[in-house]
Amino acid sequence: MMTKRSIVFLVCLPAVIAILAGCSTMSRTEKQLARVDSFEAPDIPAPGAAPMRPRDSGLEYSRDVLVISYDIEIGKEPLKKAIRKYGASIIYDYKIGNAIAIRLPDPEKLEDAITHFEKVKGVLQVSRDRVNYLDRRVSLDFL
Repeated sequence: MMTKRSIVFLVCLPAVIAILAGCSTMSRTEKQLARVDSFEAPDIPAPGAAPMRPRDSGLEYSRDVLVISYDIEIGKEPLKKAIRKYGASIIYDYKIGNAIAIRLPDPEKLEDAITHFEKVKGVLQVSRDRVNYLDRRVSLDFL
């Protein structure tokens, strides 16, 4: 004869198994990011290689735009002065994140510009602007 305790156990056991089977210490997104962030990922360039990604991957870098983040305590004035002196133009002044996007006068000197702006007082990071595309396989039939 089954007791009330064994009935509860038999009813709850499948639910517990289903929950535990779906649990993981890492979410699926975290696992995907871990693969992308690893150096073994095929779309990560080797050190010294051109960091351009093919357009079909959905991500490429802008040829003439840099995003420069600066120290809030020093402020953006030294950076703005360096931008004017270099001949670049400000595209966007990010209010959140303390960064400025600039367009370079000569895209051929991108590496030189990165080196130049990394030396400016208060600059924390200089990175290339990334261009993201939507997945081209998505159909627009619903429109």
